[in-house]
Amino acid sequence: MRERRKIRWTSAALMLTGFASAITLLSADAFAAAKFVGRMSIEVQEGHPKQVAMERFAKLVAERTDGEVEIKVFPNSQLGGELETAEGIRIGSIQFGAVTSSVLANWVPDVQVLDLPFIFRSEDHALKANALLKERLGKKFEAQGFHLLGFSVNGARELISTFPIEKPEDVKGKKMRVIQSPIHIDMWKAVGANPVPIPAPEIYTSLQNKVVDYFDNTTTNYYTFRFYEVAKYFTKLDHIFAMATWIVDAKWFARLPKAHQDAIEKSAAEIQPLIPELLAKTDDAALAKAVEQGAKVFVVKDKAPWQKLMAPIWDQYSAKIPDSKALIAAIGAL
Repeated sequence: MRERRKIRWTSAALMLTGFASAITLLSADAFAAAKFVGRMSIEVQEGHPKQVAMERFAKLVAERTDGEVEIKVFPNSQLGGELETAEGIRIGSIQFGAVTSSVLANWVPDVQVLDLPFIFRSEDHALKANALLKERLGKKFEAQGFHLLGFSVNGARELISTFPIEKPEDVKGKKMRVIQSPIHIDMWKAVGANPVPIPAPEIYTSLQNKVVDYFDNTTTNYYTFRFYEVAKYFTKLDHIFAMATWIVDAKWFARLPKAHQDAIEKSAAEIQPLIPELLAKTDDAALAKAVEQGAKVFVVKDKAPWQKLMAPIWDQYSAKIPDSKALIAAIGAL
């Protein structure tokens, strides 16, 4: 399957290269004359695959609208963290974001389904869910001031720690940094850990100062944010595939001509499935570099003990999340 994605990415990369070349032919005057300017906020640094993908998305949109729509990408949380990005989109100070799905749970509770442990069997399974999720959740996002462009897979969440983790018993009583989401808190309580909600920019110092003992994040972030310096153990568990929700200020989007709306939708749909391939390349390189710096890697082959302890979370949250049973069943059937 990885080989098929590689072939798909190669052809897509050639296409995007052509678009990138074409965009350089657009004059500075064309961009200066942009009729619609949107600010996109993302949390990763320059050079991260997600940032690279967003720049390509912006170029595709510019090319397809003859420079009338300009998307300015602000990486590294320049406009605030993911929660601030979502709030900014709702009030119109930010127009675009690709926000971790769980951050949006206060507005669209249904997205918590995506954080149910082991709901996705693999990265390919998560990729297949995009069209289904966009169709089923689009109106709910619109009602909250967001126009939904779809979802992309930001990679699997893995365990990053100051101590070795191989089995659930290893984390019992340990302090775990979790994202500010009830489902993540309850999930790790079920395993016996002590969850501590901490914003992403504070993870490094929290590990360094022993405020927490471990957390979960994606592989590329392990290296790019230099977490290996303060947490040398990396455990590949793939318990959650982090999903980024692509959202636009609904009022701003509604003001665009239909042709420009279509150009944005088409460009998002083309870029979203390419992100995992970009990440796969950087994940392998990042983990290898972290190992060179002393990181220790363990791959969980038997996930059953973890799944058994986390299973009650499915019942707990399916009872809380509107229409979740139907959505869970639809995802499982993909």
